[in-house]
Amino acid sequence: MKIYSFFGSSGSGKTTLIYDLISRFSDKYKIVYIKNIHDNISLDFNGKDTWRMESAGAYITYGLTPTRTYRMERKRYDIKNIINDGDIVFIEGFRDYRDSTRFLLLGDAEYKKYGYDFIINTTNREFMDGIKYPEEIDKIIEIIGI
Repeated sequence: MKIYSFFGSSGSGKTTLIYDLISRFSDKYKIVYIKNIHDNISLDFNGKDTWRMESAGAYITYGLTPTRTYRMERKRYDIKNIINDGDIVFIEGFRDYRDSTRFLLLGDAEYKKYGYDFIINTTNREFMDGIKYPEEIDKIIEIIGI
């Protein structure tokens, strides 16, 4: 399994790049996407049945649709417990996850202090560092090896 993490400041282009990669390769590979979300959110919204049951205190709530299953659980999993479900894992926002190839999306030079394997420059052309996205998407694909 290949694991790649993408981190950087808000607005640096992480989601856009990952969306592009998933769109290009989801027909060939089973891709797992993990997002580090800093706020407590709900996948459902106020008043709907699954939201009501979760807010009532259900430990695990499932929502089953004809094509998807949603699971909401009152537990925080470690990434290591959930990465084994695919061929490729794209992680967004975990700058300290060292068991991956780490891409810094350079929007703020302050993030260089966290350590990375590669720099991708998506939005801030005042920095000359790194691979330019989207112009040099082939370099990113080559590094990922897909």
